[in-house]
Amino acid sequence: MKIIEHADHTEKLYGLRAEDIHKWIDGFFDAQSFSQFLRAGQTPDYDPYEHRKYRHCVEALEEAYQEFQGKYTRQQIKDVVECHIRDDYDGYLPSRTDFTNGTFKEKYHESDDHARSDAILSEMELSDYFKGKFYAHKSKQNRKKVSTFYWRIVLPTLVALALFVTSIFTIEIPVFRHNMMDREKEMIKELTQAAASIVERYIAQEKAGTLTRQEAQAQAIEQISQMRYGNEMKDYYWITDMHPRMVMHPYLPELTGKDLSNYKESKDRSGKKLFVEFVNMAKKDGYGYLEYNWQWKDDSTQVVPKLSYVRHIDDWDWIIGTGVYIHDVDEQISHLKNNLLWVFLSISLGLFGVMLYVILQSQKIEDNRLKAEAGLLEAKERYRALVEASNEGYILMVAGQNVYSNHTIQRMTGYSDQELAAPEVWKQLLPVNDLNRNGISQIDSLIGDTQAAAEFEAQLQTKSGVLLDVVMTASRIFFSQKNGHVISIRKISNKNIGLEAESYQQIRSYKELPAAILMEIQASDSVGRVVHTLNRLPLLVREMTVHCARVDAIRDAVGNIFDATMLRLMEMTLEEVGPAPVSFAFLTLGSNARHEMTMFSDQDNALIFADVPSDDIDNIRRYFLKLADGICDKLDKAGYPFCPGGVMAVNPRWCLTISEWKKRFTSQTISGSAEAILDINTFFDIQCAYGDQALVDQLQSHMIEITRENPEFFLHFARNCLSYQVPIGLFGQIRSEKQDGVRTMNLKDSIVMIVNFARIYALKNGLTIPATLARLDTLRQKGVLQEQTVNELTFAFDYLWYLRFYNQIVCHAELKRVNDELALTQLSEPQQQCLREVLDNISVLQNKLSYDFLGIANS
Repeated sequence: MKIIEHADHTEKLYGLRAEDIHKWIDGFFDAQSFSQFLRAGQTPDYDPYEHRKYRHCVEALEEAYQEFQGKYTRQQIKDVVECHIRDDYDGYLPSRTDFTNGTFKEKYHESDDHARSDAILSEMELSDYFKGKFYAHKSKQNRKKVSTFYWRIVLPTLVALALFVTSIFTIEIPVFRHNMMDREKEMIKELTQAAASIVERYIAQEKAGTLTRQEAQAQAIEQISQMRYGNEMKDYYWITDMHPRMVMHPYLPELTGKDLSNYKESKDRSGKKLFVEFVNMAKKDGYGYLEYNWQWKDDSTQVVPKLSYVRHIDDWDWIIGTGVYIHDVDEQISHLKNNLLWVFLSISLGLFGVMLYVILQSQKIEDNRLKAEAGLLEAKERYRALVEASNEGYILMVAGQNVYSNHTIQRMTGYSDQELAAPEVWKQLLPVNDLNRNGISQIDSLIGDTQAAAEFEAQLQTKSGVLLDVVMTASRIFFSQKNGHVISIRKISNKNIGLEAESYQQIRSYKELPAAILMEIQASDSVGRVVHTLNRLPLLVREMTVHCARVDAIRDAVGNIFDATMLRLMEMTLEEVGPAPVSFAFLTLGSNARHEMTMFSDQDNALIFADVPSDDIDNIRRYFLKLADGICDKLDKAGYPFCPGGVMAVNPRWCLTISEWKKRFTSQTISGSAEAILDINTFFDIQCAYGDQALVDQLQSHMIEITRENPEFFLHFARNCLSYQVPIGLFGQIRSEKQDGVRTMNLKDSIVMIVNFARIYALKNGLTIPATLARLDTLRQKGVLQEQTVNELTFAFDYLWYLRFYNQIVCHAELKRVNDELALTQLSEPQQQCLREVLDNISVLQNKLSYDFLGIANS
């Protein structure tokens, strides 16, 4: 929809156009519209809808509140933003994560120009169909088809009716009027002939000597002056001579005997000397017609157009004439038009009734067809959702070819859907060994369609070379007039994530694995190669966790791999967009900067660039937004998802000049609001991943200075830190929540309390080190914290991180959704006791923080 259409809709619903909010939602890039930005130089792989995940989602509300605070109420902003987004997504209000969902992007954003065929689908077409590529924008297509169907019926009928009516009023009625005027002319000519016959009779009596000329003329005048005709018997004759002088006029007797040579009717628009014109016609032809304006019959106050016919009487040199009022003709035409309009209205109503009936019947047929299509589509979507959500891997084989694989099997094996569709993939998945001898035979039978169903155990080899024990089940299906099979693959796993089947040499190999991964990332020549290398990261963390590697070593391995990935992807993106126009620094924030990431952490980043003249800032910012969009998109593809809160350099709020950053930090420090504290929490943990370190140092120095100048900031900061509650009950038990019937606690919330503790003390003491344990150790060296306190916090921090890694590895191995909810039933009693002691220590540090910054000792 266009901006004006969005504004019209919100004005209708809420009485508020708010075009500035609509432009803000759609015009993600500041200086110009997004379409103009794309024309400035897009790359071949650029997705023109990528910007929508930042503003076309429910998470954008918080940013909208900040952007339009003071101009609109929060409720008005919420109404406008949600209405705009729902209009674009058929009533649905997407979240930012929806934009990483392939089905969602197919439905709303991908092109629907794929070729379609009513014939039986080929394997390639079938694969595309099953992946959902043939029904993009289906609902919109159907609406367009229905609209086109109606107009094919209605439009020709309306055009035909319009042409018919136009021809009647522009051709037929003018012709009819012309004919009527001809009849009127003929009538007044005959009437004048009748009056002339009376005069000629008296001329004959004069010639016979019966009457003198004077007597004959007097009797002729008397008789003609009494003659009337017409509907009201008010139409008359008049007589003039050739001078001209008025001989007789029944309604204007005062003109009798007067010279009419210069007589001009004052109300005659043409200014004609009427009676002179009559004389001229009599001299020339002896008769004639003339149109002019004259009084309406015997009403001298009303002047109307009139058509008259005159005839010359040679013997007496008289001109006798009569006429009709054109007004009478126009009234008859008007009456005819009214009658025709009623006829046309009746015909139109009849046609409308017929068309309405045809449309309703057609709509019923079309609705039934659309319902059938929608039913098929819904069934297909349900099946796809079921398959995609399943913890089992699925491969759809049709006519011996793999046409579809779900995300679970792709994640399990490390192969992409294109790789799993290759004919030789089974040779890679099922290596030749004793355990796979039966499985290979079964797969060959399924490919050759000589077996209907099968169930067998096998050893599946992943792309990274790891062997997985699985159970494979094949079921016969009949799809698109072809035989096929659905092959489900279920991993045989146990809660123990140890590597009993691996040799000692394989167990030791993890020590060399981080360096190998780093080298491969640095040597990668494409994003795909980086992603392929990062697929080994879960295996690395799994091995290090199982064999009790130091937790800080695991964190460093994950963090160093992220840094190497970030650096290589930045180099690739700079090659695509060209060199930067001014110096800049690309920052990693939060856990990325602290090297406190899991293998499933999302991305948090920002960008600083040097101050530039105000005339250039829009163009330069546009360059850096394009650079940021490229790097953020590549990080997402590499397994570091977009930040749900939009804390990314591709968001204009996080892509600012050094002066803008200083101004923003100063404002937030003085404000002390919850939103400001949240931003500071994120932004105080920064690391320069690429670019000019001097810009970062300059900003960090400014942050330290501003916080020292505003000591009340630490009151707000401390209250925010203390808003996290340690999950320990009154009697020392671990507080938990039930999820799916299992008692769980959130590990991340407990870790955050230690992170916040280290952060506030570091900020108070002017430290810019991002890592939590490094901050604690530096604070110990400075004498701010006692050695025992730091040791206890270090143990608590590492123990919680060990549980976090362990929990995520178990979820990943069992193909469950990975999160930070730890099932307490997984822990032994000694482990739970250790966890309680760790949480008790966190309670102590919360008390210290409260006392040091708020002067309050919590009991």
